[in-house]
Amino acid sequence: MPQHVLVPVDGSDHGFAGLEYCLASFPDASLTALSVVDPTHDHAATVGSPESPVERAQKRAERVLESAADRADEHNRELRTVRRTGTPHTEILEAITENDVDHVSLGSHGESPITRPFLGHVSEAIVRRSPVSTTIVPETTTVIRDRELPGKILVPVDGSEQAEAALAYALETFPDASHTALHVLTLPFDRPREAVQGTYLEAVLRDHEERAEGILESAATLADELGPTIATETVSGKPAAEIVDFAEANGYDQIVMGSHGRSLADRLITGSVAERVARRSQRTVTLVRGAPASN
Repeated sequence: MPQHVLVPVDGSDHGFAGLEYCLASFPDASLTALSVVDPTHDHAATVGSPESPVERAQKRAERVLESAADRADEHNRELRTVRRTGTPHTEILEAITENDVDHVSLGSHGESPITRPFLGHVSEAIVRRSPVSTTIVPETTTVIRDRELPGKILVPVDGSEQAEAALAYALETFPDASHTALHVLTLPFDRPREAVQGTYLEAVLRDHEERAEGILESAATLADELGPTIATETVSGKPAAEIVDFAEANGYDQIVMGSHGRSLADRLITGSVAERVARRSQRTVTLVRGAPASN
C-alpha cells in the first residue's frame, strides 16, 4: 500500500479531488501536495501590472497550497507542500523520483477546457510516464466527499503479473472494500454462442473460457491468501470498453488495474487498455506498476 503519495494541485476542483481521494483512502500515508509554477501560462495577465507573470504565478501557487493544507486540516492530517517552477508534467515526474514517492494521485484534468471523457495534457503525460502507481480522479471534490470509499472495487485480470499486482494492491490497501475480479474474453470472432455450436469455433470458445476460469481461480486463490473474499465475473468484448461499461453499469466506486497486461509493452510505458480505461472511465482509476511481492 502507498507510503508516500504525491498530489499535484493546480487550483482546479479536479486537482483538489485527487487530494480528497488520498485523504479518504490513505489514512497512514505521508502526503505531499505539489504546485507547479508554469512561467509560460499567466492566469491573471493585467496590462500595466507591476508584477511579472512568474511573480503572479508564484503567489497563486502559494494560495493553492494553502488551500490544500486547509483541506488536510479538515481531516486532521499533516500535509507537506512543495512549489516548483517549470513545465508541469516534467516537474511532477522529477518530484516523484526526488522525493521517494511511491504513488501519485491527480485529477483527470485541470484548468484546461478539456473535460471528460478525455484526460488533460498533464494527466495524460503522467499516466503514460509515471514510474510509480498512479490514481486518476475524474470526479469532483463533492462527489469524492460523498462517496463512501473505498466502496466497491473492480479489478480487471488477464493472467499477467501486472494484473496480479493490481489485485494484491486492492486487497491489501482496501481490505474492507467489496472486490470483484473481472476477466474480459477477447474472442477472435463476433458471433453468439449458439451460432458457433457444432463448428470449429466452439473449440476456440471453449479454450478461451477455460483460460478465463483458470485466471479467475488464480485471482480467488490470491484473495484467499491475503484474507478478503472476492467475487468473479466474465464478460466478452473489447477489454477497455467492457471494463468501463461494467464499472458504470454495476455501480463500482473505483477501478484498480495493472498499468499494462500481457503485451510486451515496456514497464515504463502504459499499456493501451489501461490508458483507454483511464481516459474514458467516469470512476476513479488506479494503475498499478510492479509485480506482486513474493511470499
